[in-house]
Amino acid sequence: MRARLVLGVLALACAVPSGESGNWQSRLGLDDPRVGKIYDTAAHAFVEREVLFYRARTADFVILGEKHDNPDHHRLQGTVIQYLAREGVPPSVAFEMLSEDDRPKLDAWRATHPEDVEALGDMLDWAHSGWPPWPLYRPVFLAAISRSLRIEPANLSRAQLAALRGKGLAGLPPAERERLALDPPLPQAERDSLADDIREGHCGMADPHAIDAMIDIQRVRDAALADALLRAGVPAVLIAGAGHARKDRAVPLYVARRAPQRRVLAVAFVEVSERASADQADLERPYDFLWFTPRVDDLDPCEHFKKELEKMHPGGGTSAF
Repeated sequence: MRARLVLGVLALACAVPSGESGNWQSRLGLDDPRVGKIYDTAAHAFVEREVLFYRARTADFVILGEKHDNPDHHRLQGTVIQYLAREGVPPSVAFEMLSEDDRPKLDAWRATHPEDVEALGDMLDWAHSGWPPWPLYRPVFLAAISRSLRIEPANLSRAQLAALRGKGLAGLPPAERERLALDPPLPQAERDSLADDIREGHCGMADPHAIDAMIDIQRVRDAALADALLRAGVPAVLIAGAGHARKDRAVPLYVARRAPQRRVLAVAFVEVSERASADQADLERPYDFLWFTPRVDDLDPCEHFKKELEKMHPGGGTSAF
């Protein structure tokens, strides 16, 4: 088992992109000058990775926001985790991809195969989890396991999500709503921004009532992810989709409401677009750092979405969801 772990760590070290195109797993946009670069939104400048690493080491909580299906995002997340574990107090690592339903599986893995990353994937039944394939996420878990870091679930349980889908915020007990600091509601500008993102994510096909419900669910998920960080203690890292790392309306907001003294660093791994270079609006996003990577693909998700809807509704009509 120890040999397996050592070989896995060596593979992780060899796989970390250095900025040279040959080391990236994603292959689109490799000629973009931003690939591999890190933008500091406060300094309004590109900086060396040591600047990001220093800020991460001095933060209480670090949120590493990903595009779920980009393998380079996960390898770079592993790089940051390895650095933090080596240079400072070893952090706990909380995962959006794991819910409280997974805690018994995690406990069983810790009791039987705590150094075996493949055993963890098997124990979690990752192949049926609904997340992208295990090989994409393996580097992140391996980075934590190789440094004996505690892995924590961060997402809501299936029962909690079902209650929210059925009743909205009314499905959340008042005491829990207060504990998670869900009040006051988001300011209108942030709520409108979130609605726009949901509408775009559903290719303009979600009706207003569905969008309102999804906003409530997203807010509770963000608050629950913030709760996971607070429960994990200082320092901790959160692995989550980039939308959850937004400072204006997502996890950092709910951490600030409950623990304003805590320093949160929000990092978004960003695929370069098809345009040759980013304009200033692309750079001034609600994160502390943007780390640019190649793209996985140029597929139009709305084309696939439209085809799936046509299968469900062969007459051509669509229904709200």
